[in-house]
Amino acid sequence: MKELQLQVQDEDNGNRAWKFVLAHWKTIVKSREHNRRCFKRGEVTVNGVVAEVTKLLFKGDWVKIRFDDRAAHESVYGKEKLDVRYEDDDLAVVVKPSGKTMVAFGFMLPFSVMPSHSAEGADDKLGQAEQVTEAQTRSAVAAEEDEEEEEEEEDDDFDIPSNISPTVGQQHRLPCAIHGIEKAANGLVLVAKTRSMRATLLKMHNEGQFVRTFRIICHGAWKKSNTDAAATNETSNHSDATYSPGDSIPINTSGLDAEYLESIHVVHLTPSNEAGFISTLDITPRSPYLGVNIRRYLLSQGHPVVGDSGNTKPLKANRNKGLFSAVINVEFKHPVLGTTIVASFDEPAKFEQLRNREQRACVRRIAEELEELRKGGIEPISSFDRKSDKPIAYQVGGKDFYQMRFKVSPATLIPRSSTETLVKAAISLSQQRPVKILDVGTGSGCLLLALLNSLPTAKGVGVDISTEALEIANFNKDLYNLSDRASFLPGDLGDLQGTPELFQSFDILVCNPPYLDSAKAERLKTLFAGTDHEPPVALFAEKEGYGAYELLASSLSHDLLTDDGPGSRRIMARGGHVVLEIGSGMGARVREIFKFLQFAEALKDNQDSERCLVFSLPSSPTDP
Repeated sequence: MKELQLQVQDEDNGNRAWKFVLAHWKTIVKSREHNRRCFKRGEVTVNGVVAEVTKLLFKGDWVKIRFDDRAAHESVYGKEKLDVRYEDDDLAVVVKPSGKTMVAFGFMLPFSVMPSHSAEGADDKLGQAEQVTEAQTRSAVAAEEDEEEEEEEEDDDFDIPSNISPTVGQQHRLPCAIHGIEKAANGLVLVAKTRSMRATLLKMHNEGQFVRTFRIICHGAWKKSNTDAAATNETSNHSDATYSPGDSIPINTSGLDAEYLESIHVVHLTPSNEAGFISTLDITPRSPYLGVNIRRYLLSQGHPVVGDSGNTKPLKANRNKGLFSAVINVEFKHPVLGTTIVASFDEPAKFEQLRNREQRACVRRIAEELEELRKGGIEPISSFDRKSDKPIAYQVGGKDFYQMRFKVSPATLIPRSSTETLVKAAISLSQQRPVKILDVGTGSGCLLLALLNSLPTAKGVGVDISTEALEIANFNKDLYNLSDRASFLPGDLGDLQGTPELFQSFDILVCNPPYLDSAKAERLKTLFAGTDHEPPVALFAEKEGYGAYELLASSLSHDLLTDDGPGSRRIMARGGHVVLEIGSGMGARVREIFKFLQFAEALKDNQDSERCLVFSLPSSPTDP
């Protein structure tokens, strides 16, 4: 308890009481929120009378504060009661919630566990109010404007590496956590209530006398070696055999931090669109090693823990959901009672939620792909396994696009529904008049042919650098009897002038260029399922994905310089339009690349992402 008083001077005459207290005793109350709490607890008086925060002060008034450290501490850390799974007079096993640092957890303990009744424990309790040091008070009442900011800053100030004992800097305070858990994880923590028990438990912890089980979810299914598969009489291809629920996974002794692990057991194996599978494992590390050692080992084996922190990897549909790691079981021999103590708690609810979400998404994906098989005339069989095969569109040789079905092959990009945005934009530009359309980078021809199918009076040309893709485009042209209105030619978007047949004064140019960053090709292939089977030239471009846009811009700017005199030939008609597909977040830079044209509009796809940019060409050589 801190007691201080001051007499109001000229400079504070007419001020409110709360401003006076915050100005003169900021090192004690720390923040506006804790200042307000002091008034609410009746710790501020003016001339001996308990004051309200809005009390007006006048010269000569005496202002006194009786600041209760413990009450202030409890107002922050006593709000939430911890889940105590075992407790006696000497020790406890308590669940640390996710999102709490070990230091914050330590501050919460006195308000959740019963004090020890031993003589030593009573002495600890008597001195507990004085054990809240200025540094601890600073963490509880850090200078912020509200309680939410307060908690964030306290975590920033006190978060410590998970492989450092949580007792560092807290040895003077009881009860005391014996081992740590990462801030983003939750689980069982052993807690000492007396100084002698703290020393005993730390010794036991360092000597490996505690057995802790971590429940984690990681990426992928664990494949068996040929030796392991043969030993278990696997009838399938040994290279495809995986460990199933109930199996023990051998520890690879050459793996990072492998010496710190005791055992790994499979609990669940769940299909996942992104990861193929996600595995739920129970892992027992050798005491005193911690969760960071488990994460490092799993990462080294190509099975990172699902999470957003160090040595983890998130699932795209599950970002910002914390770390999927929890200590669900602690077992040890009680140093006083001599009995075996086993404390456990169920895995966090988010674990089952993640498995259910991945399972449902995978079921939906398989249903969609089985329907694609049927459309391709292939009757699916129950043993169909998507994860080891090419995309369904390549298996059946066809893909739906804009209410039509087109032949595709690994020489062509698989049509995406988002690209239909370009078709809609170009149709709106035709204004029901005869137009000529140029499709640059035509691939399967789906973009141009969908436009011609919707615009009966339109004609068009598609160009591509791939002769194999042009063969597919010509097949699709004949499939829909559009040979009299469509033609496909070899051509390069960076040198459209090199294809003489393109000097036709086209009204509309459509282009879905490659725009994924070629420098990140390998990583992006793992993020976008199936793209490793598609032609890289149709997906990836240099200069962070903007290289193809720059090449096309160069061709068009050269075309704009063409004179309109007698006999002049142009690729694009004056006043024509350019319709481009773009990747997410690329709009501003693509607008800059094509700034020599007049920007008309941007359109979003069905996922509400900006997917299409429309530009107009000058209607005359003198137009800006």
